[in-house]
Amino acid sequence: MINIDVIAKTKKWQEEKNIEKFIEKTCFNLIPLTDLKKILKKDFTLELAVSLVSNQQIKKINYQFRQKNKPTNVLSFPQLDEKLLRKIGIKNLLKNSHNLFLGDVVIAYEILKKEALIQKKSFKNHLTHLILHSILHLIGYDHEDDKMAKEMERLEIKILHKLNIKNPY
Repeated sequence: MINIDVIAKTKKWQEEKNIEKFIEKTCFNLIPLTDLKKILKKDFTLELAVSLVSNQQIKKINYQFRQKNKPTNVLSFPQLDEKLLRKIGIKNLLKNSHNLFLGDVVIAYEILKKEALIQKKSFKNHLTHLILHSILHLIGYDHEDDKMAKEMERLEIKILHKLNIKNPY
């Protein structure tokens, strides 16, 4: 079972018609296309929290947790130990577990909207990419060096292609 908790904390997100349902559906579609498919089974519950915020709200969060005094498009806060996850893999890490709170994803409306316009992408396709990017961060993927970045980008492109979304890079 997959539980997605979506909360819109700003009017602009609330004005996007059915955005919570879109995000839930997107997560349901994306999660089985990632390494998480290895742990999804009948008696397993996976949870994810998604907060939809303004640029001002994400700027505060970005400063509080990353000491960067600027807004960003998305932030991911994993509950799993990233180093251990990379070392032994998600299936081994969770082999005796029956539930997992994957973590928190925070997405800023104004930056997402602006990036979509500048990059000539649909709002929902860009949002889908950011959700996927965040989920991958939550399960240990990163772009701290060129090798890791290429691996993450390659995986994003492959998964988005399965959803008929063009290469975002």
